[in-house]
Amino acid sequence: MTDKLQTLAARVLRHSLKLLSLGTFHKKRIVFFSYFGAQYSCNPKYVCEYLLEHAPEFEIIWAFKTPDNFKELESKGIRTTRYLSLSFLRICLTSRFIITNSEIPAWFPVTKKQTLINTWHGGGAYKKVGSAYQKETAGKQKRAAIARKTPCVYLSSSKAFTEMTLRKSFQHTGEVLAYGMPRNDMLFRQNRPELYQKIRSLYNLPANQRILLYAPTYRESKKASEYLFDCERVRQALVKRFGGNWTILFRMHYFVMDQLESDGAFLNACAYPDMQELLYAADVLITDYSSSMWDFALEKKPCFLFATDLDQYDMERGFYTDIHTWPYPLAENTDELAANIENFQEEKYREDVQKHFDALGCQESGEAAAKVCEYLKSRMNDSEGRDK
Repeated sequence: MTDKLQTLAARVLRHSLKLLSLGTFHKKRIVFFSYFGAQYSCNPKYVCEYLLEHAPEFEIIWAFKTPDNFKELESKGIRTTRYLSLSFLRICLTSRFIITNSEIPAWFPVTKKQTLINTWHGGGAYKKVGSAYQKETAGKQKRAAIARKTPCVYLSSSKAFTEMTLRKSFQHTGEVLAYGMPRNDMLFRQNRPELYQKIRSLYNLPANQRILLYAPTYRESKKASEYLFDCERVRQALVKRFGGNWTILFRMHYFVMDQLESDGAFLNACAYPDMQELLYAADVLITDYSSSMWDFALEKKPCFLFATDLDQYDMERGFYTDIHTWPYPLAENTDELAANIENFQEEKYREDVQKHFDALGCQESGEAAAKVCEYLKSRMNDSEGRDK
């Protein structure tokens, strides 16, 4: 099918599916899905967890591609459904709220009685997304534009994210909630030793073991094995600068996580279900262009960039701001990375991170989930639908 026919089909399907909205409308029901139904994670998870504890009046349904893998959520009072099934679409169209962390398909139907909240899945304003980065065909770009016209409420982590990503890249003219990201609330609370030890226990590490988390972002042109640095060289640099014993947890992007083979130089952390918990437990983060650097820096812990394909990535993907102005020490090879670690200046780094947050207009407060909860309550009855 040509791009033009696919775009037309998306429009027709979108209007046809709205017939599923007929019947009882549930004002207190919220449908969640993360990463297109792949995970119970990210900002939707943390909004959900807050609601379960503080707003039991809401009915919560999660959609997954493989709902049988998430049956344990039922013990929390969460119903599950299969993502993109007719049942899922029927549930969505008769629910007051839909909360996701990614863009929706062009054919995805939303009625005027509903509120779609997109929490997105990255903070700051780093690598380009949306219309600022387009490698797809003209048809795919057009369908993305159709999807972005769906009335939507976005969460924002910073003023820069609002202006550069939401307003320019997504052409969003609607409501933006300047709450920060709910998944980052936990990073403001430095009093959870049980979580710190949970990760070490899971990977059979001593209680005092220090952790380097390596979490590169996804590139179509690279296999999992091509991301790695000289682990022993980096470990030696960590010991020299920070002391202690170090373990490297390697976490690939979920698109290529199945490619990672075991290696005695590191532990495979790809299957761990919650990136934020890994960030909380780690002592140092190394990434390339992942927005996890934004999350991790909220704790003012050391973050280093390892970008071996910087020129190519900058040309093909691009950044909203010059990567060399970011506060995270940048290296393009292992020797530079090790040197950056060995020469790390904590006080200067903390000052640079704060200046960076101020320049981008950081809106993280540690209370994002609570603010979303209040927003939902304020909007719950603001519809023409009928009570459950």
